[in-house]
Amino acid sequence: MSFVWLDRARAGVLRLQRQFDGRVQRERILLIGVGVALTWMAADRLWITPAFKEWSVARVRQTAAQTAVQNLNTEIVARGSAARSAEQQLRAALAQSRERVRQGDAALQAFGASLVGAPEMVPMLDRLLGQVGGLRMRSVQSLGRSEVGMPTAAASAPAASAAGALFRHGVELTVEGSYADVVSYVRAIEAMPQHVLWGGMQLQVEQYPKVVVTLRLYTLSPDRGWLEI
Repeated sequence: MSFVWLDRARAGVLRLQRQFDGRVQRERILLIGVGVALTWMAADRLWITPAFKEWSVARVRQTAAQTAVQNLNTEIVARGSAARSAEQQLRAALAQSRERVRQGDAALQAFGASLVGAPEMVPMLDRLLGQVGGLRMRSVQSLGRSEVGMPTAAASAPAASAAGALFRHGVELTVEGSYADVVSYVRAIEAMPQHVLWGGMQLQVEQYPKVVVTLRLYTLSPDRGWLEI
């Protein structure tokens, strides 16, 4: 039975490959672009947000451990050696929490450095648009900002939330032009040294050969402020 299933799966893969190979080059390029966008979306949901949640919990634990250490210092005089032993255990836990926070900070800084800054998002997209002469910007609007990955427990620790907040900034732009120009624009965005997070792509053919594409792009930033559009 397992061999039959493998044969069917192999036949399905070959059929999809023949369908892909049977498309024109422009359609294959667009499909590849959509696949890249979906990969970015999956990475955002499966890796970035869960990793940030774990990092935020570590910050909350660090604040709680610091408060516990301060309270324990008050009791040391009365409790003597037993209190000092408990303090040492809490200090060890605090050191571990600080190390986790340090590692999380380093990971977030490394990832954030690979993304376009929020204030540079629209100027960068406009600059790339100018490099593709056949395209015209139809509209551009901010999708606002949203706080990423902060756990519910952070509500009881506003200082930790304010210091460790990370915001996702989004922009939606609609451009029109030939199919080849649209593909060139998407390629230019993907080839940037600093990247963006893809949120979606919608393609419409209003009047051949002109097509209209709506792109939703995001970046991450510790800044609350968003650019003026």
